[in-house]
Amino acid sequence: MRRRGIRFWALISIIAVSLITTVLFVFLSYTRISKSLKDQYINESESVLEQTSNNFTVQFLNIQNILASLSEELEKESIAVFKTLQFYERLTPSNSSIYLGLEDGQYYFSSRKLLPESYTVVEQEWYKNSQNRNEVTWTEPYLDYLTQEIIISASIPIKHNGQDGVAAIQFSINDISNIISQSEIGEKGLVMLISSNGTILANRDNYLIGESIIEKGHEALLERSFEEQVPYSIDGQKYLIHTKTIDQNGMSILTAISEKELQDHLIKSLYPIVVTGIVTLLLFSSMAYLVLLRGIKPLKNLGTLMSYVELGNYDVYAKEKEYLEVYQLSKGFNSMIHAIKKRDRELNLTYNEIKKTEEQLRSKYEELKASEEKILHLASYDPLTGVLNRRSLLQLLKESIANHQGESLKAIVFLDLDNFKTVNDSLGHSVGDKLIIEVANRLSSITAGNKNVARISGDEFILFFHDLQSENEIEAIAKEIVHTFDEPLIVDAKQMNVTASMGVALYPTHADSTEELLQFADMAMYQVKGSGKNGYKIFDEDIKKEVDEKVEIELGIRECLKENNFELVFQPLFNIKQDRITNVEALLRSKSTALSKFNIFQIIQTAEITGQIIEIDKWVLREACLSIQKINNEMKVPLHISVNVSALHIIQQDFVQNVKDIIVQTGVKPEWIDLEITETSLMESFDQNISKLYELKAKGISLHLDDFGTGYSSLNYLNSLPIDHVKIDKSFIDKMLQSEKDSKIVETIITLSHNIGLQVVAEGVEYKEQFELLTDYQCELIQGYYISKPVKYETIIEMVKKNLKEKIIVV
Repeated sequence: MRRRGIRFWALISIIAVSLITTVLFVFLSYTRISKSLKDQYINESESVLEQTSNNFTVQFLNIQNILASLSEELEKESIAVFKTLQFYERLTPSNSSIYLGLEDGQYYFSSRKLLPESYTVVEQEWYKNSQNRNEVTWTEPYLDYLTQEIIISASIPIKHNGQDGVAAIQFSINDISNIISQSEIGEKGLVMLISSNGTILANRDNYLIGESIIEKGHEALLERSFEEQVPYSIDGQKYLIHTKTIDQNGMSILTAISEKELQDHLIKSLYPIVVTGIVTLLLFSSMAYLVLLRGIKPLKNLGTLMSYVELGNYDVYAKEKEYLEVYQLSKGFNSMIHAIKKRDRELNLTYNEIKKTEEQLRSKYEELKASEEKILHLASYDPLTGVLNRRSLLQLLKESIANHQGESLKAIVFLDLDNFKTVNDSLGHSVGDKLIIEVANRLSSITAGNKNVARISGDEFILFFHDLQSENEIEAIAKEIVHTFDEPLIVDAKQMNVTASMGVALYPTHADSTEELLQFADMAMYQVKGSGKNGYKIFDEDIKKEVDEKVEIELGIRECLKENNFELVFQPLFNIKQDRITNVEALLRSKSTALSKFNIFQIIQTAEITGQIIEIDKWVLREACLSIQKINNEMKVPLHISVNVSALHIIQQDFVQNVKDIIVQTGVKPEWIDLEITETSLMESFDQNISKLYELKAKGISLHLDDFGTGYSSLNYLNSLPIDHVKIDKSFIDKMLQSEKDSKIVETIITLSHNIGLQVVAEGVEYKEQFELLTDYQCELIQGYYISKPVKYETIIEMVKKNLKEKIIVV
């Protein structure tokens, strides 16, 4: 029987005590952290549920109000139905359509589309759903007859020219999903819009759209979720769900907290505690082990040394002063070891040196060989996807063109993924890289043609096809590539729908050099991007003409910036309450002959594409600051100057610093500056952009929301923005004299703005009647040709000195 030593049992005792203490500590920490995490997620879920429910309530109430207004409008005689439908369509969410059907089978809709003869309006879901009812009704989701998309409709019975009928607004599930695209609960939680029968209508990632959330036998459990958080299984995953009904149409908002995410978060929080316990256990055990070793060292050391020698290890030495009882034995042991080591040293010295040198040479050889192979591979292939890189593709193109013989064609297909930046921003670069790998694999698997595949930048690929017989053949190949993306890509067990835009250039039909082929394919690809994406286009001269025009504008802008050939004009804003001009807006114009045949909108649009808009923005802001300094030097009461800011400029990291630097350089007072921003400029990277606006607001700069009412989400974000004014878009002002309904819309916008502490600017005012009506609505600032056209600096100085509005000269 093997005997256990003192060292063994002492070590076991210490480990047992450490384990018990660590386990107890971890258990208490687990209980506290688990409750804290659950409360945190529940509070987040309740907040998201309330906010999302309010957003949908506002949107659906807006739809019902639009239908009610449309119903009253259609009762009027001799009304232009199509124009009326088009007008109201602009008030609805994007991609929505308005339909009107009459009992005799006549129908109208807001877009001019040809319908098949089989189309029967009274058989449509939205028409039948609203019959025999006297209010706005909502359909369950159904397949649209025209677009074959899953949609829902809100409809209302109407009277038109003595006939009964139905008016309806249709919009797709995808449009609804946009409302909750920013809503999230943790990383794996869900926020869903569900119909009255439990069908999932919308969520952030279009997850399980069209599926029913009600599992058999769990109806009562789901009913409880309207009162409290309840555990529930969705698509095999466990969640804590809470539900709230939308009063307008019986739909519901459902939030779901992922129990797996809760558990993962809990484990992550406990990890440092467990590690601390383990480290503590190891520390105490090690200390006990060292103490025990020191206690028995005098008794065991010599025996251990003997065992080493028995195994052939002579590199040992017995410390004689520690072994008083065996002094002579230790002295003899050391003498023997010394003699043996002296003999072995002489025999092995040469052998060890040769062996060491051989091993070093072998190691260096293997390292050099591996490095050479790695360098050769990196020089030719993309390290992420394994397909050709830009360098090797260009070399292949040049060699192929140089060696080309016969009458066959070659084709360059320039492919760029659509909206790839959204994937990177929303899901992270790791998921983006995996998506790129899947795209490369799918492109490499295309069987058509003799081809090479290369990745030349982040989400850009080039396919090079050899030995084509006609342009029809490359068209067939391009269509196959488009259809390749019909099937979703699988990334981290998730389905991702991806589309691509492609441009095609042929050798020698379009060009006979590598550089021109790549350039022309790139031009054609950008044509596809501009016309809706998800398709292909073969290069032609029209594309080159359009690109050449943009290049001409780009060069003209560069010349204007270099030669200072831009200028500002100023349009006054009349303050009704103060009965005088209190603000002016700085507007860009060009004096250059190089840009004389292009209007200012074409120039700005091209500058947005080329990125030159940032330099233009800084020039305009600097000149506006200098101008308002000179204007206010002649004024007893200072004026404000409004400057439009580009969306591209706002998303730049140095945007705020640019504005601050210009204010410091010009010495202008920040409170004289009004920056006009559009809703579109805020939607990309909303959180980062809004923080920039708060930083500018803190400096005293006033912020105006331009083109208010034309966006889809203005009401949703209005309370979150640090703005002082909203500017009503000219399209609303133009219509306000046509009907009482249109003027009520303007009045409502003004009232809403006043209720949340904002002032209102009305632009595009051209008639006295508009001016008087806006005065009745208490709109603060009026801008438009009724007050003045944009004028030069000298003229604006004269105008602002006139205090009474009846003295303003219309220029």
